[in-house]
Amino acid sequence: MDLENALKYSRLLDFYGKLLTEKQLKVATMFFNDNISLSEIAGIDGLTRQAVYDLIKRVKDILDSYEMKLGLYGKYIESKKFLSKHLDANCLSHFTKIWEN
Repeated sequence: MDLENALKYSRLLDFYGKLLTEKQLKVATMFFNDNISLSEIAGIDGLTRQAVYDLIKRVKDILDSYEMKLGLYGKYIESKKFLSKHLDANCLSHFTKIWEN
């Protein structure tokens, strides 16, 4: 997975992660945020590499579905672009902190 795609899913996980099951969230966090390989995750969780692959694919589909329906990440990006044109760096930093915590 390329860096841009990994970042996208990491952000989607920030927005929608609490809607996933505990296992989905744990595995997705290891894969997208901690950059742990499928094989390493399989070893940690006692799963097969294929099971981890299938779980990650399912999580990506779920996150994409949530974003398509709710659009929170897209609205965040649009808001950030708009505010970056109209606010000073300090205000933009405050906005980013609010959304990312």
